[in-house]
Amino acid sequence: MKISRYTATGNSFVICDVVGEELKDEEKSQIVVKNVKDRDGAIFIEKHDDFFMDYFNRDGKRAEFCGNGARTFVKYLYDKGYVKNQSVTFDSFSGKIEGKTVGEEIMIKMPEVKIDPSKTGSIPGFYISVGVPHYVIFVEDVNDVDVKRSGATLRWELDANIDFVEIVEIGSIKMRTYERGVEGETKACGTGATASAFIVNSIKRWNKKMVQVHVPGGELKVFLNEKALYLQGGVSDV
Repeated sequence: MKISRYTATGNSFVICDVVGEELKDEEKSQIVVKNVKDRDGAIFIEKHDDFFMDYFNRDGKRAEFCGNGARTFVKYLYDKGYVKNQSVTFDSFSGKIEGKTVGEEIMIKMPEVKIDPSKTGSIPGFYISVGVPHYVIFVEDVNDVDVKRSGATLRWELDANIDFVEIVEIGSIKMRTYERGVEGETKACGTGATASAFIVNSIKRWNKKMVQVHVPGGELKVFLNEKALYLQGGVSDV
């Protein structure tokens, strides 16, 4: 197993390259707990018929998907010479994911959006899944939000990641996220950015093809059309 460390717009990951190896889930969990420490999670690089991304949160539990983790997965495949073409398709627990390079950034096609209006928390918001569940809440100023306290309460009410969203202007939002599995605020969240951009664009009827999402770790771009959502941003090894 080869271990590397990457960051994607503030999200920090441990990369575990286990191509050619077979690990049990218990072994993966032990590796995560031992190596991730203060990082957000671990990405296991596997190769079956196609490349496969297996993502584990900091707590050693598997998550079906991670947006910035998937972008990091793509970047790693390019960096290590596993793929040569501009685009690549790989498998995950959320299905097949398409990724490609866009200049110095990485873009992926996100899993299908699913909205469940029946699920509400103690604070009004919107329950939406983009591979993993999120609860999007509009706020006046994200800097005034006690993300740790409010996020933790809602996270356990809804078993979801909690996104606090401030509208900057049409086509631009700020977001802070409390992530389950990390059990705290993270500097970025790709699925959260996608969920938040989709909700704002729909509820506010912006009809924008691209929404900028400003997070503590930097900036992400979410591209929206009738058929799919795409997430784009920077990734680097550290």
